[in-house]
Order: sequence, then structure tokens, then C-alpha cells
Amino acid sequence: MISTYLLYRTYAADLPKTLSRISAQSDVSNAAKYYQANIDKVKTVDEFLNNPRLFSYAMTSYGLSDMTYAKAFMKKVLTSDLTDSKSFVNKLTDTRFLEFAKAFQFSTDGTLATQPTLAQNSKEESDTIGLYTQQQVNKGIAASTEATYYQAAIGNITSVDQLMANPRLLNFAVTAYGLNANITSAATIRAVLTSDLSDPNSAANTLGSSNSNYQLLAAAFNFATDGSVNGTAQSNDKIINTVSQYFNATGSSATSSAATFKTQYYNSAISSVTSVDDFLANSTLFDVAMTSVGLNPNTQSKTLLRQILTSDLDDPGSVANQQTNAVFKKLAAMFSFNTDGSVKDGAAQTSAQVSSLLASYSANYNAAQTASNNTATAAYKDAVAGISSVQDLLNSSAYNYILSAYGLDPLKTTKYTITKILQSDPSDPNSFANQSHNPAYIAMASAFNFDSNGKAKTAAVAQTDSNLTATVKLYMAQSGTSTTALDQAEADSNYYATTIATINNVDDLLKDTKLVNFMLSAYGLKDAKLSTSDLRTILTSDPLDPKSYINKTVNSKYRPLAVAFNFGTDGKTLTVPAGEAQYRSQMIATTDGYLQQTMETQAGDQSDGVRLALYFQRKASGITSPYQILADKALVQFAQTALGLSSMMSAADIDTQAKMITKRLDLADLQDPAKLNKLIAKFAALYDAQNADTSQSAVLQILQGNSSSNGIITINPITT
Repeated sequence: MISTYLLYRTYAADLPKTLSRISAQSDVSNAAKYYQANIDKVKTVDEFLNNPRLFSYAMTSYGLSDMTYAKAFMKKVLTSDLTDSKSFVNKLTDTRFLEFAKAFQFSTDGTLATQPTLAQNSKEESDTIGLYTQQQVNKGIAASTEATYYQAAIGNITSVDQLMANPRLLNFAVTAYGLNANITSAATIRAVLTSDLSDPNSAANTLGSSNSNYQLLAAAFNFATDGSVNGTAQSNDKIINTVSQYFNATGSSATSSAATFKTQYYNSAISSVTSVDDFLANSTLFDVAMTSVGLNPNTQSKTLLRQILTSDLDDPGSVANQQTNAVFKKLAAMFSFNTDGSVKDGAAQTSAQVSSLLASYSANYNAAQTASNNTATAAYKDAVAGISSVQDLLNSSAYNYILSAYGLDPLKTTKYTITKILQSDPSDPNSFANQSHNPAYIAMASAFNFDSNGKAKTAAVAQTDSNLTATVKLYMAQSGTSTTALDQAEADSNYYATTIATINNVDDLLKDTKLVNFMLSAYGLKDAKLSTSDLRTILTSDPLDPKSYINKTVNSKYRPLAVAFNFGTDGKTLTVPAGEAQYRSQMIATTDGYLQQTMETQAGDQSDGVRLALYFQRKASGITSPYQILADKALVQFAQTALGLSSMMSAADIDTQAKMITKRLDLADLQDPAKLNKLIAKFAALYDAQNADTSQSAVLQILQGNSSSNGIITINPITT
């Protein structure tokens, strides 16, 4: 007579090989192929319930085949709100129903749950913000270079034609005053520069009726109507103003280069100020002074500031002393203006006051620069979070931020071009972005998730939420029980959950040793001595391809790890599918479950004891509470037999039953393969003793099976 344990070992000794053999059976193989080919066509829970091949397959997979008739009941299961502890499925004691509901993406109204779309994931957003910050630095450096050249060369200009012949100088001047040299004709610019501003019919005044920048450009130079220069092309003040305007026009006014320029200018120009009105009229001096005390120069009333700067600080009733904001009094103390606006002792500031103001400017400028970048970035994050299409982006406050981040000039790059870039597929060599061979275009296309119609797509992630939760749960289950160990495991889990969301490809994952160690520990592979190349091969194997690396029997131990991640064969993260009843990992779990259930059913045809042993072996690693055993009839039957408990125990209250189990079984032993095998061997022996009359039929069945071409497998020797 062949024992239950020996029959169990014929299946369990080489489980991957057994499952591979069963999966090759025509009925099993055909059922799997049909399910995989058709489950993504299901759009409602009713369609699913009314397709008997799909529904019965899934029910079998989760051990619920005896409930296939109960469609109304199962509809309530599938449409339960999993986040509501009081929902129908969450109140059921049999956890198989909850696991079944978790395997599908149905909403409470029976349709497919709407998957959130993202214009950018957290990694792409972070990269864009990093580029923006770097571009701010780059713009400052570039602007400083141009400003240095302009200051050195503009003094050599003796006619308007000489300026027109120097595109670098001309572009600087035109840009400084808010005009675009690329779209404004040279003839127009020359006419403006030689305009007589006292003539209302001059080119500058005519064009200035719709755009005052033309008048500002003309006023910045000393060209006569014939193009000659009376003295110099620009006075020193006009040169400085032009440079300052250039920093503003190029978006580099809040850069360290601009700050250096303004500091140098302030130090040299403040001595020429002879009245408070001179000071207030000089935008650069005004900007530096306001920034030095933490005020925004663009929001201050110059009328009020004149009263403050001319206040007598010894008079409690003066305007400066009456301000609730102490910085105004501090500002007044930095200057030496009389109450009539004139300067004291021939200077607007003493050398000590200048030094104090510039020191404050340097400190406050850095804070202002950081605040400016932070404000822009915060606004960008808020804007991009609500973007669901390219059109949304083009009309949002995020648009200019993005252009700046990728170094694109808004005056030279049309919204049509940006649309074509964002609708490009970065993986398609023939897409607009890739065909442009412009690194900025390619980088932008890769940083956003829009389809060819300009709609935001669902996120491409390294792990879905359910797989992330499962991975963390596995890791936590293997941590020590001490407070220190649990605290460390929680810290590791927080790092993993936060960082895995930023992973865009398998190589980024494998570069992070903390992530790698976490996932290997979670899936019991920490001692497997896998190289980076091995892990890449595992994680990029297609779980649905029977010929892939992880589906070879010898490598099947790596399959759970591969299925837990969402990488394509090219190593890039896959987009979470929208409008499908199951994610890839859920579909794989369902087909794997069907295979496991089929094996256990076939084993049960030979011996109920073998079926129970195989089932317990499958469930053991997840058992952490006696109540999990008591909620499952098959686990209860196994436990009662293995622990020598009477079936009459089921009449006792649930807490008493739980104590009876934990008194005879240390649940931690179920995590130890050797101890688990010992428990199953004990169960098999006691089962055989209790079912001696039926064991003969099991022997007969296996012998008959081995005599046919479809016998189970050759019996292996027992090893312990």
C-alpha cells in the first residue's frame, strides 16, 4: 500500500515539473489560452458572469468552483467597495471571496474601474523640476556672458548701421526691450532707432501706439535721424538699464549672475544719486534696495516709499515709524535723505550704509531666488497634477515652466510644435520628436505620458499598487519580532514604497542596492547569489511566454519575483492598462491558480489526503493567525487531523478553537520548510490511520494510472 505521504511527495518533490506536466494537458492548456485571449475583452461584471468559460475558469482558480451557480452572490462580491470595511465582501469570513474580488478591476456599478491618468509620474516630474533649476543657472550664465560682451562693445558703436551690422549687439538690445529680432524686420528696427521721439509720426511713436517697447528701444539710444551718433550710442545709465532689462527679458533676473551685476552696478551708481527721486527712478538701484530688506520690488508703492525714505526717524509720528512692518523703518535707516528728498552731506548713503545694504541684498537675494524657484515649482506641480491632455498643458501656467526646463524659447517655439512633441511616442524612431534629432524635443517627449491624440495615459509603473503591497507584506513577514527589527523593517518598507514609484526602467532598479536587497528578501532569494545580469534576465522575462526564462522549470523559483514587477522585455516599465478587467499580474495569478487547483483536484481524485496536504502546503506561508485556519474548511480538516483534534471541536466557540490550535502548533513553524514538511508527514500518517479502508483504492488508482499513457508521474524516492 502506498501511503498518503508518498503520493504527496510524487507531486510536491518537484512541484514545478508537476505543474508543467499538468499545464501541457490539452484541456488545461486550451482553457488557459481562451482565458488569456478573452478576459481583456470583458467590459462589465455581467459580461464576465455570463461567459461561462471565463467565469468558471476564474472561480476554479480561486477555489470557488462550487459557487459558480451563485452569480447574483458573486456579482455582489465583485462589485463590493474593497476600501469599505462594511462592504459585502469585507464582511464575509471566507477570505477566498475577498481575494477573488481583488483579482479584478470592477467598480461598484459593475463597469470597469476608471484608472487614473498622469501627465507625468513622480520621477518625470522630478526630472523636469531638476532641469528647470539647472536651466535657471544656465540662463544666468548665458545672460552674464552676453551682458559682459555688450558692455564692452557698445561703446565702440558710432552709427546705427554699425549696430545693425553686429547681430549679437543688436539682438541683445532688441531682446532687452521686449522685442524679437527674429520676427521684426531689420528695416523696422533701423527706423525705430533713428526715430525722433518728439515727432508723433515717427516710426517709434507710430508703432508705439500698440507696443510701447518700440519707444523704449528708441529712447535707449542716441541715434540721430540720419543714423549718426551724437556723442556715444548710449550713456552709461542707458547701458546699465539695457543690461538690467535684458536680464528681466530673458527670465534670468533671479539668477546669481544678475545679482552679481546688480551689486557691482549699485556700488558704482549710488554715488551719483542726488535725490530720492533719482533713486526711485533707477529700476536697478530700486530693485537691489527692496530685495535687501525682503520686499518685492514689483509690488511696492513708490509714493509710499518716497515718504518712508524721507522720514525723520527721530520723529515718532513720521511715516516710517508709523508702519507696522519693521522693514520699512530698516529701509529708511539705510539711506541719508533729508525730509525734502535731497541727500545729506552730498551722498544718498554712507559707505557703511552701502556695505550694510549690499550684505543684506546678498543674503536676501539667495532667499528670494530660492523662494522664486520654489514658488514656480509649486505652481508647476499644482498645474501638472490637473492636466489630462496636451491642450490642458498648453493653456496652463505650467507651459512656460516646461519651455524653460527644456531650454526652449517661447518666441521661437510654437504651440503647434510643442503639441507634436508631446504626442510623440519616444519609443518610436519615426515619431516627430525622434525624427527632429533635437535632444530637447526627445527629452520632453520622454518626460510626459500623452497618447497620439494628446490624451494623458495611465501611468507606467514598476509595480502596481497591489503588487507593491504584496511585496512589502512579504518583507515584513520575514523581519524579526523585536522592536528594533520591526522599526528597521518599517523604515526599509517606507524607502522601498517611496523609491519604487520613481523607477522608470529595470536598470534604474538594479542600480539601487537597497531596492534590490528588499525585493530579494521579500521573495526568498537573498541567498540565491544572483548577479545583476541574472536579475535583469528574470525581471524582463515575459511571464505569458511559455518559452521565457522564468517559465523554464529549472528557473520557476524566480517566477513570483518577475510577476511582481511590471517591466517589458526591453526593461522599461509598462503602462497600467485602462479598460481591462485584470492587470497582467492578476491574470497570471488567475491562470497560475487554475493550474494549482487542477493539480490538487487531480490529486484529490486519487486521495483526499493528498489534496489536503497540497492545499495546506500552498497556504502555509501566508498563515499567521489560527483564525485564518478556522475560516477555511480544508485547512480546518488538515489541522484537526495533523494536530490530533476531534472534529467535534467545531462546536466550541471560535476563540476556544483558536486556542486549541495554537496550543499544539507554533504558527511560526509554518515558515520553516523542514518543520512544514514534518507536519505534513505527521498529517499523512494520521490520515492513513483514520482512513485505512480507502487507502487501498488510492493504491489501485495510482497503479492503474501508471499503467496508462496518461499516468501521473514516476514515483520518486522519499527524501526528508
